[in-house]
Amino acid sequence: MDKRSPGMLISVLRGGRLAVHLLYGTLLAAVYPHLNQTRQSRTLKNWSRQLLGILNIGIQIEGQQPARGEGGCLIVANHVSWLDIFVLNAIHPSRFIAKSEVRSWPIIGWLCRRSGTIFIERAMRQGASAINQHVSLLLKQGASIGLFPEGTTTDGAQVGHFHSALIQPAIDAGIRLCPIALRYQNKEEGMEAAAAFTGDTTLAQSIWQILCCPQLNALVVFTPPLQTANENRRVLARTAQAAIAQGLENVSLSRQVTVQQAIPDLPQQMLSTQSSYSLLIDPLSSQHYH
Repeated sequence: MDKRSPGMLISVLRGGRLAVHLLYGTLLAAVYPHLNQTRQSRTLKNWSRQLLGILNIGIQIEGQQPARGEGGCLIVANHVSWLDIFVLNAIHPSRFIAKSEVRSWPIIGWLCRRSGTIFIERAMRQGASAINQHVSLLLKQGASIGLFPEGTTTDGAQVGHFHSALIQPAIDAGIRLCPIALRYQNKEEGMEAAAAFTGDTTLAQSIWQILCCPQLNALVVFTPPLQTANENRRVLARTAQAAIAQGLENVSLSRQVTVQQAIPDLPQQMLSTQSSYSLLIDPLSSQHYH
C-alpha cells in the first residue's frame, strides 16, 4: 500500500460514513422534487459539500463564478470522474445531462433521477433532438444546466474533443455558455490519478480508490462566459474546448512562476484579446459576476 495512503481502517471508516451519507441522500431525494427551486439548490449544494468532505476532497476555485439569478446558464466542463457533478454542484448547483447508463447505478443513479438529471440515449439521434428542445425550454425558464461535451471521461491530463450537438439549446435559448475546467490534484498540486474514472474501472473500484487516497483537491477554473447569439454550435464547442484547455494551462504556468519565484516577462493573463475565442466573450460579463 502507498505509504501516503490513510490506511485500511481509516478507508473503511470513510466508507461507512459514505454509506450513511448516501442513505441520508435517499431520504432527502424522497422530498427533493417537492421543494421550491431555492431550497432544491441549497439542499443540493449542502449535500454535495458534505459528500466531498467525507471523501476528504477540497475545492480550489480559479476565476469568477457566474452569478445566479441572471437567467439560464449552460455549463460545459471537461469530464474526469463521476465526482465532477458533485464538485460542480457544491459550487453552482445545476441539472446535468448524463448518459443513460448512470440511471442504473446503485443509489447514485436513483439520486440523480430524483435531483432532475436529464438522461440521454447516445445511440438515438432522435432522442438528442427531444432532449435539446427540453433543455432549451429549461434554460429559457432560468435553469442552470451542466454538460460534459467530451461524452466520456479522461485522466485530466488533456481536454478531449467536444461534441457540439447538445450545445444547440444554449443558442436556441439565447443564453450564455460557461466553460469550466476541472482537474484533480494531490496536496503537492500534482495531478492525482485516483480520481480518474476511466477504462474498465467500475464505480465500486473508483469509490474505493478515492477512499484510499489521503487527500484530493478539485481544481475548478471558471473561464469567461461565451455569447451564443447567432453563433454556430461547432464553433462554440471548439471555442469552449480551447478555453478550458487554456484555463488549465494558465493555472499550471502561474504555479511554475510561483515555484521559480519570478519570470518577469511572462504575461499574467495568457488569454489575450487576440485569442481564438475572445470575440465570443461577453463584453458585459463583468456586470454579471460577483
